[in-house]
Amino acid sequence: MKTMLTNSANMKFIPIRKINGFSLIELVATILISGVLAIGIVSFIADSVNGLTSSGNRNQISSAGRTALDRLAMELHNALPNSVRATTATAGGDQCIEFVPVRAATTYIDPSFRGGGSTSFEVVDFLPSQHGVSGGYAVIYPNRRSQLYDGDNGASAGWPNFPNRRPIQEISAIADSASDDQSTVTLVKSHRFRRRSPNKRFFIVEDPISYCVVDDKLYRYTNYGFYTNQVSQEEESGVCEVATNQRCLPNYVATPDKMLITDSIDNTGLTAFRVSSQTLNRNALIALEFNFSANGDSIILNHEVLTRSVP
Repeated sequence: MKTMLTNSANMKFIPIRKINGFSLIELVATILISGVLAIGIVSFIADSVNGLTSSGNRNQISSAGRTALDRLAMELHNALPNSVRATTATAGGDQCIEFVPVRAATTYIDPSFRGGGSTSFEVVDFLPSQHGVSGGYAVIYPNRRSQLYDGDNGASAGWPNFPNRRPIQEISAIADSASDDQSTVTLVKSHRFRRRSPNKRFFIVEDPISYCVVDDKLYRYTNYGFYTNQVSQEEESGVCEVATNQRCLPNYVATPDKMLITDSIDNTGLTAFRVSSQTLNRNALIALEFNFSANGDSIILNHEVLTRSVP
């Protein structure tokens, strides 16, 4: 029904229209729907941002972990046959792996395998040449790991001290031989090697290397010598001291003999290093397993390494 107003001057009728608006229920419903949509949009954006951040974080720890494993695998692949050994993993995942790195290899000609031994012998020339290169150890047919590491005899001041009839002895010098295509290897003392190699293989090796998982970090140790029994304890005053004939790994005081390789490791309940011994028809296989964790994200990396198979 239209209501009409009149004006006394011109007596015209002016219609008054009905004004429509929102009811309270419609207003509340609109606010609720808008709130739900806003929460959904914000949650979607937040999840996208968190996903991107988490993906970037996983990529970062994966890249750091893969770099560390690649370095370890490369060194293990160059390990002397029968030299790889590992400690038993603790409940927290702490564990060490040890091996002897090879510097060079060739074919021997006339080392001593009888009598009291000799101080020098001939080998086929190395490629690349080892003439004038100092240090290192001569190794022939290391088929027994315990004999290979038997260098901690007597007082620590004289280490390494390898007994006679061991597969290893310290080198004094390597020089060109009077014979063509040959080199003369001179040892620090007269030595008789224990056994002949079926393939006449001769190795020059360096000091052992250990990689150890300690808490959430992976360390690399070297230049500590040959210990008959594998060790994982660092040198520490009153705890483990080489000066008192104890067998220890170097600490940061001996940098760079101890080096941090990577961190953010959580190997609780895991075994970082598994060593399968080599046989006549199979290389030694080393399985690596590391769980890297940071900022709430974690990733497990597994890798297998085949070592040299010809001692």
